[in-house]
This record gives sequence, C-alpha cells and structure tokens, in this order.
Amino acid sequence: MKRSRSAKYAIALLPVVLLTSLVAGLISQSATATNPNTFTQLYICGSSGNEICTVGAVGPGGGTIFLVDYRAIYRGFHYLEAAPADWAGSLGVDPKAQWCSNISSKIEVTLNAWSSRAVGLGQSNTMTMLKNCTFGAANLVASYDASSRSTQKDWYLPSIGELILLSNNLQGLAGLLASDYWSSSGYSDIGGWVQSIDHGYQGNATKDTLYHVRPVRRF
Repeated sequence: MKRSRSAKYAIALLPVVLLTSLVAGLISQSATATNPNTFTQLYICGSSGNEICTVGAVGPGGGTIFLVDYRAIYRGFHYLEAAPADWAGSLGVDPKAQWCSNISSKIEVTLNAWSSRAVGLGQSNTMTMLKNCTFGAANLVASYDASSRSTQKDWYLPSIGELILLSNNLQGLAGLLASDYWSSSGYSDIGGWVQSIDHGYQGNATKDTLYHVRPVRRF
C-alpha cells in the first residue's frame, strides 16, 4: 500500500483497540435497547423483497447487507448495504479510481478529522468530496447513483469505519476482491484512508493512487 508523502511513517497496521469506537455494534446482540433510536426489524430484503434483513441477505438495492444495528447504536439508520458486485456495469468487478482530482491540498478540514472515519459519516464525506472533486472515487459512486442500474438513489463512498465492517462481515461474499479499497475518509493534504479486504488492515495512500471502489447505502 502506497504511503502519503506527508506521512512517511504512517500507520499501516492499527491496534484493534484503536478502532473500537468505529465499529461498535459489529457483533449482533439483542434487539432490546434503551437508546431512543429504537431498532426496528425490517422484512424488505431477499430476492422476494419481503424477507428479514440480516447480514449477507440481498438488500433492497440489490446488494448485500453487511450491518444490522440491533442495539440501535447509530442514529438515522439500522442497516448498511454494499452495492451489487456488477454495480459498475458489464465489467462485473469493482473499478479502480484515484481518491480525488485534487491530489495536492486538503479538501475540507472535516474530512481529515477523526470523526470522518466513523460509521455513519460516509454519506456526508461523499457529499463534501463531490463539491471539491471533478473526478475520482466519489464521482464514480455518484454516476452509479444517477444511472438506471441503480434502483436506490442514496449510494455513497463508505467511511473507513464502514469499510472495516464491510471487510469483516462480507469476507468471500458480495463479489469483493482480495485487494485494497478507497474510503471517503481523508488522511492528510495528499492522502486518504484505505481498507485492505484480503489482509483486513487499514492504511493510507496518496490520493492519486488507483484503488477499488464499492458504493454502500444506509437505511
């Protein structure tokens, strides 16, 4: 994995304890929660569209569910879905792109903040990227979202926290490649966060590096 030039000794392997706050709720637990954001089990998944939504099931967008927030930890959504393996068209594999057309300066301070790495921040990260990038990973996702191939219109580039969940819960599933994927979380002026699907670790790379892209959505 290519390192950011501004962070020569950037962390490639992060201690699990450091990532705990990003992936809280990874293990499915009781649906009973004291959080006012009460969990509701949905039956809108599967090929029929009326099956229970569980990790690994076909989601409403035709992709694969990779998070069910039984404990109602996250506000505004209880499910995360990865786009279908053929989301990019006839290629049938996740395409590669650089992180952003702007590769030499910080796009937004918020994208480099710790909070931008959290589960639930991918959507807002993507919106920020689209305001500042003329091409790149987020633009590929936006093109899919606007295309006739997409039955849902809320796809975005996942945060690094969301990519960790996707990698951990969908190993060998959903047509994911044993390779590196871009997140929407920035690392530095010239770098962004990357998830290695095959090795399971996180690192950073310069924004002009070509890595794979997989859209996700929340509901």
